[in-house]
Amino acid sequence: MNVVHYESYQEKDKMLLKVLDEYGNITDIEATKKEVHEKHLWHQEVAIFIINDEGKILLQKRSNNVHYNNGKWGMVANHVGANQSLIDALLQKAIEEIGYQINPNDIRYLTMLKRNEEREQRFTYFYYIKTNIKDEDIKLNTYLATDKKWFDFYELQELMLTDSDEVVFKNTPAYINIFGELSKIIKGVNTKKEYHKKEFILLNTEDGCFLPGLIQHSDKKTKSIIIFIHGSGGNFFKSDYYEEMFEEFNYYGYDFMISNNRGSEQFFRLHRKNKGVTETIKAGNIYENFDDSIYDIAATVNYAKDMKYEDIILVGQSLGTLKVQYYLEQIGDINKAILLSPVDMVSRFRYRVKEKYGELVSKSKKLIKDGKPYEMVTDEFAALKVASTMAIGSKADLFKLEENRDIAKPLNYKGFISIIAGSSEHVYKGWEMSYVENRLKERFKNAKFQFYVIPNSTHDYKEHEKQMSKLIIDSIKSME
Repeated sequence: MNVVHYESYQEKDKMLLKVLDEYGNITDIEATKKEVHEKHLWHQEVAIFIINDEGKILLQKRSNNVHYNNGKWGMVANHVGANQSLIDALLQKAIEEIGYQINPNDIRYLTMLKRNEEREQRFTYFYYIKTNIKDEDIKLNTYLATDKKWFDFYELQELMLTDSDEVVFKNTPAYINIFGELSKIIKGVNTKKEYHKKEFILLNTEDGCFLPGLIQHSDKKTKSIIIFIHGSGGNFFKSDYYEEMFEEFNYYGYDFMISNNRGSEQFFRLHRKNKGVTETIKAGNIYENFDDSIYDIAATVNYAKDMKYEDIILVGQSLGTLKVQYYLEQIGDINKAILLSPVDMVSRFRYRVKEKYGELVSKSKKLIKDGKPYEMVTDEFAALKVASTMAIGSKADLFKLEENRDIAKPLNYKGFISIIAGSSEHVYKGWEMSYVENRLKERFKNAKFQFYVIPNSTHDYKEHEKQMSKLIIDSIKSME
């Protein structure tokens, strides 16, 4: 193989590439790297994950001399020259950027992605290599990369899912799929024990959305799984007490699934495939449509069923309790549920905006009717969020905790329900916990009802994480 070294990135722009058609077939046309970018011509790109014996992934910090993603951590990647094979392009870039001669026999194919992006149109072929490469084997070309670092897989995955500016990987369907495939490879490496227990998953909702998730497996063989649905703005990578849950549930023989739903973070762009075309929609706590939450929970439950779990328990927290209950009322295929700090969003919103409640709800409904669902109606929420979550009669209007609300007709759910709340909850605006218990007991008159209070605990269970997790286990066991 002839390795070509370029004196500058400007010189590399003159490199001739193969031009492809939209199906990935090589045409008779060749164009420079600069031309394929400027004219948005389809072309080939290769990239490789270098994985060491500990299951860590090597990345380089891109220098300011490269055209894109300056200063971010990225992998060895290269455009494929007109006279190169895919593997030749990989070998060339590895030598050129990190001074490492990869044995082509060690390279394994991972996946290929067709990427129609604003900057360029390309077919990217991803490979990986498991190697005992040492730091002294790496000789960085400082013109291209200023530093190197070995990343734990789950550390890198977290950076991707949270759209960190530190790395080139972003929370898009393309990279979610890549990391899903990569997680299968990492599990086969001699990594720390906890890595083998974690399974990164990609959930596909009925309405075409892509949601990242994680299953942490118990050391015990089990057919039971607990599915956790987070509340407003939640993110399963950012809350410490989820780790407490992992340990507690796994210890007692339950696998644990958690995923980000379309109400995670305050705002993010949700990727959805609509009629074969991937589009982005506004999502997050500010913009979410509560009605669509049923798709998110259905995706988790269906995934668990596909994995042959026979005992499925839904656990929701805060706004997640309303989402769980909405699912139970509409779908009804789960008969074990636990609600952590159930919240009445109608009551909460009315308490915060006071006499403006009716005006804001009416304004929200009109904006939606006028085709402006994402217009803000308060400093915190868009019209879609208010109308679907805070309005009387909305799908989220389930618990009706306020004294003047009619609760003569109970909820339909007939399964087991355990409610856990802290005595220092802020969401009950001064109500006695006995009042909250009695009110919810009336709402769940058709169900097998349990109510537990954790003394001095607040809405986020800070410093009461272990107690809360153990109480969940005790509640589940009492349902058997």
